[in-house]
Parts: sequence; structure tokens; C-alpha cells
Amino acid sequence: MRRILFVFLDGVGLGPAGPANPLSPSPGTAFRRLGAGAPWTRGLPETATARHLVRPLDATLEVNGLPQSGTGQATLFTGVNCAERVGRHFGPYPHSATHDVLDHENLFHRVQALPSVPDEAVAFANAFPPQFFEASSRRWTVTTRCCAGAGVPLRDLNALRARRAVAADLTAQGWRDALQLDVPLRTPAEAAEALVATHRDHTLTLFEFFQTDKVGHERIDLPPSVLLARLDNFLGRLLALLNPDHDTLIVTSDHGNLEDTSHTQHTRNPVPLIAFGWGAPHLADAQTLADVTPAIVEALRTGLGGQ
Repeated sequence: MRRILFVFLDGVGLGPAGPANPLSPSPGTAFRRLGAGAPWTRGLPETATARHLVRPLDATLEVNGLPQSGTGQATLFTGVNCAERVGRHFGPYPHSATHDVLDHENLFHRVQALPSVPDEAVAFANAFPPQFFEASSRRWTVTTRCCAGAGVPLRDLNALRARRAVAADLTAQGWRDALQLDVPLRTPAEAAEALVATHRDHTLTLFEFFQTDKVGHERIDLPPSVLLARLDNFLGRLLALLNPDHDTLIVTSDHGNLEDTSHTQHTRNPVPLIAFGWGAPHLADAQTLADVTPAIVEALRTGLGGQ
């Protein structure tokens, strides 16, 4: 069975190399491997082979101002230019003008509609704490709104304990410290193992990592170098566990932020698009955030049809 694992990194752009860019000196071996041997900076060379794609994506969507998560993620997960639809960049939550497309035409819907996909074809691997489910009114993010619209269940504390979900910070330290929840700590490599275990049961699995954006905004007290080392360990274990003949790992972002620590705002830098595995050639023509969802759907349409 051919599958896609989509790791979404919030707020990671391709900025100029230099001391303000923590991605400039390569943070680790997995970053280098995914970047075809180069650091994730503005000069990241494009690569296009049968099993590996590396290219920049435009995150500005031809709209003035700094890209934001609400419209950027809505574009990424629907294939519709939602910044253009809204008339500006908007975030962090989805704009009301994008609710309809998120509720009815998102990536999950489009994969579910493919012929020959099994039941429970898609999964969102992030775990959510009890406080989220107990809230009388929630502010839906783009990804949780996509799940609600497509009937994709959100994973809870029990799923995290059973290693069928991954904490947003990988280690679950935040669940213990901020939420006072009794959950076992995991290494980033163990988080990767749990993610791959979930991925193997689905055609498409999405995992959202937003600490990159939070560190870029200085909203959590964590040095970028420490965060990137954890992420490198996580990505390295994914690469060790995935079989490129059957699995494709896709990594991309919604806008720049972490790559320029001289300030705490988003940037207009391009973002990386990396595909590692059988589906890589299907993303070779992607130019902007709006091209990712259609490419994933076409990759699965072709990949599943050819099995």
C-alpha cells in the first residue's frame, strides 16, 4: 500500500544565510538529508529525482503584507488561494470567508473521495488534551476545522498514552508542565515511532508541529538551536523507519518566521517543500502553497491506482 505522511512545520521559511538564521548552520543530519545535502536557506538547491524533491514555495500568494497562518494554512490544505479570497493575509485563525472551502473541500475530503481508498483513509495524528474537548466554545484552527468538516476524529489523551498520537511538542513535556497531566515523556525519536505506527494504518496522515512558529515569536522560552535539534532527531527517525517505495514524507510550511531571529514577526520568504519517497515527482511543478493539496491528491490517485 502506498501512503503519504505530511509533516507540517509552522513558520519555517528559507531566509538568507547568516547569524540571525538558526537554519543557516545546518541543525543536523536529517535536515541535511532532506535538503539534499544543503542547509535550509535561501540558496537551497532544487532537487527533482524519482524519490526526492526539494524546492521553494511562494507563501505570499501575490498578496501584499506578511503572510499569516489563517490564510496560509487554508491555502495549503485546500488548494484555494485563501489570501486572495479574503483580500489580505489573515490569521492565526481561519477567516470566515474561508470556512466553506475548509468545511467542504479540504485535503482530507479530497483524499476520502478517491476511488479505492480504504475506510478511515485519513488521520490527523496530533493529540489534544482534555481541556480542549471540555471547552464550551473553541476557536477552531485551520487543521481542526478541516478535521471537523471531513469527520476526521481528533485524538485524545488515551491515544497519546497508547502511542497512537503525538503531542504537538513531540515530548509531551508541555502536557506535564503546563497542564499537569500524567503522561509519559517521550524522546523525539519515540514520537516519530508513534507517528509512523499511526501512518501505517492510513493512506494520508497529517502531523502539525507549531513550536517552530512559537519559538520564532518568542512565545516559549526555548532556544532555536535546541528546538531544531529535537526536530532533527524526530525527522531522522522518520527517515529511518519509512520505506520510500511505499511511503512518501512531505515537509512544508505556511510562512516564514523562525529563519530570521532578528525580529519576532513573520517574513515574506519562500518556504521549503520537500518530498521523500515514491510520490516526489508529483510535486515537481508546485510553485505556491496552493499547489500542494492538488499534487498530493494526484499522487495518491496515481499511486493507489497503480497498486
